Amino acid sequence: MARKLAFIGFGEAGQYMSEGLIREAGADLAVWDILFDDPGRGPAMRARAAEIGARVAASAADAMSGAAIVFSGVTTDQSLVAAGQCAPDLPEGAIFLDLNSTSPGKKRQVADVIEAAGGNMVEAAVMDMIPPHAHKVPLLLAGPRAGDAAEALTALGMRAEALEGGIGKASTIKMCRSVFMKGLSAIMLECLVAADTAGATDEILESIGKTYAGIDWKQIFTRTLTGTSIHAGRRAGEMQEVAATLEELGVQPLMSLATSARLQDAADSGLRAIAEANPPESLEDLLANLRAARAEAAKATRAAE
Repeated sequence: MARKLAFIGFGEAGQYMSEGLIREAGADLAVWDILFDDPGRGPAMRARAAEIGARVAASAADAMSGAAIVFSGVTTDQSLVAAGQCAPDLPEGAIFLDLNSTSPGKKRQVADVIEAAGGNMVEAAVMDMIPPHAHKVPLLLAGPRAGDAAEALTALGMRAEALEGGIGKASTIKMCRSVFMKGLSAIMLECLVAADTAGATDEILESIGKTYAGIDWKQIFTRTLTGTSIHAGRRAGEMQEVAATLEELGVQPLMSLATSARLQDAADSGLRAIAEANPPESLEDLLANLRAARAEAAKATRAAE
């Protein structure tokens, strides 16, 4: 059973999945992130790694040394860069597992880079939110060694399913799903901001509840937009990859691009910092954060004029 693992990128996915693999699977796991040397964010990331028992590596090559599986969990715009940095130092026989939310075309580019250096790339599509599941989040795998990867990950207590077909199969499914999942959060965000501005939040949620009975919409809005508050910027970038996927399929990505724009607007308003300073526990808390973000954005606009 493969126990020595590496995680390149130590954001939300890296932290939650690494913790689960160490605590429940007994993995010997090293982590590396380009931000480890950042004076602002590095110390907290290093402290988190020490807390969960992961070894903080000096470089990507150091993290990967002796690893049987190398997880790549970086930002969408850095997935190809990370592959290029890792490819020359991948241990012989190791599997490079690309977890990043990118288009099928980008996944194939990553595979080309890894395989040109003699490595083995398997794409992994993350099919649910990571925090509730940690390393047990459902994964769809594709690529020539997807079956081997699924077997190794299952032995570590993970939930991985190998798909028939080459690189791009899993990411296509993931990207199409994101049209709905992230599109829904963007619609909720725009609806709630408009409702609050109009002073009609209760009436609108009550009306939605009558149309779609049996669902606690107040709770759904709160849960969905709490996550969106923190991750709007990252998800906006992911929706650009969704748009690229739809274009590869010959589908015009009208809603995907609109979703990206709405999420980017939320990120640009400074909503994340407000949400992290004031974690919402109710819809009222969430609305207060949205109002504060809008006020800050308006202030910044006036100052720039």
